[in-house]
Amino acid sequence: MRINKFIAQAGYTSRRKADDLIRAEKVKVNGKILKEMGYDVKDDDIVSINGDILKLEEYFYYKLNKPVGYITSNSDPHNDKDLNNLIDIDERFFAAGRLDKDSHGLLIITNDGDFTNSLIHPSSGISKEYIVKVDKLLNQNQIEKFKSGLDIGNGELTSDAAIRYIKNNTYIVAIRQGYNRQIRRMFNVFDSTVIDLKRTRIGAIHLNDLIAGKYKKFDKKEMEFVSLMKE
Repeated sequence: MRINKFIAQAGYTSRRKADDLIRAEKVKVNGKILKEMGYDVKDDDIVSINGDILKLEEYFYYKLNKPVGYITSNSDPHNDKDLNNLIDIDERFFAAGRLDKDSHGLLIITNDGDFTNSLIHPSSGISKEYIVKVDKLLNQNQIEKFKSGLDIGNGELTSDAAIRYIKNNTYIVAIRQGYNRQIRRMFNVFDSTVIDLKRTRIGAIHLNDLIAGKYKKFDKKEMEFVSLMKE
């Protein structure tokens, strides 16, 4: 593992700032000042910065089925329906892929900041899929506009989206952006109100049959997606 990535994964600072520390000769490997920017850290190397020995943080990855009524936060002391009430994890964690209080479905829970950023950064283009029930169906012309991009206000324009009708006023929708309440606002453009919104997929991570309010560790295949995102 390259030294800047090691420093970042140890939770000390970002890769860019790690490079600055190396240039400033603040980083030592096995007691010696490191001068090689692209140094590959070995398993038995001891890396230190300003005398502090760094250790790689052990990352965890879960998928959670967030129920309706819960906020996507783990730090709101005034709300008894936040993620801390669903997840028994003592360590600090991030929720990758926010859902508003009225929506439910897949959230990714992790302490890996790099992975979280790679998922939610606007440039990632990660597809997210939803099951959406509305009060009024779109006509074919509206569906084509929905697919090609919309002005949803506040200077925000949506990129291409996928939409497919199932039954009972329900669509499957896939988007690659993450504006606040984006899907609800996209349907609102056509005076159609979202009655129920459930996220079922983020990238290669699927909700499948996970029960509402429950969470489980990523399996081997899902961990391959993590590795791919961090390359």
